[in-house]
Amino acid sequence: MKNGDVREFVDHIHYGDELWFLYDGKKYFLEGWTNNGNLDLCLYEMADNGEQHTWKGNTTHYPVEAFLEAKIWNGKSFWDVEQDMEWADD
Repeated sequence: MKNGDVREFVDHIHYGDELWFLYDGKKYFLEGWTNNGNLDLCLYEMADNGEQHTWKGNTTHYPVEAFLEAKIWNGKSFWDVEQDMEWADD
């Protein structure tokens, strides 16, 4: 991951922290939030009509593995493309 340590980035996901990053010329925002007592993750593509993905967690953990394994990056997982992602401030 450019501009940061990928392990630190993933650690932030476990806490539901707000994260901005760039991939393939697109800007993304990832955040954790509480939905009816469950810890969910939501990813937004920051563009008009951008894609949105939500992963449902449980009452104690964000669904980090579901996010990391999702094939939403041109058919690849986070781990397949993280070296091409750039951690951004916003």
